[in-house]
Amino acid sequence: MNFDLQLFAEEDLQKQSSKSIKKGIRSLKKVIAIHQAKILNPESFYPNEWNNLKEEEKKGNFKHWQKEIENAKKSINNRIEELRKRGEEIDE
Repeated sequence: MNFDLQLFAEEDLQKQSSKSIKKGIRSLKKVIAIHQAKILNPESFYPNEWNNLKEEEKKGNFKHWQKEIENAKKSINNRIEELRKRGEEIDE
């Protein structure tokens, strides 16, 4: 059985503390930064493997990293929306 853990976490936001939601936002921002860095300079993350990959594999990695960035941004927006519903301050 395969579960979408991201979706599960998003549906559970109302049950999470504001502190936990803010921590999640910080973590997601780190994920975005790492994936952006991988897109800009994949060789620095995979020095021994990257140049040996086929172009198709490289494109697949870029697509995956971009999708992860999009998912993280959506998740951040969901968390910000939840905090706003609570009348919480949002540290951006």
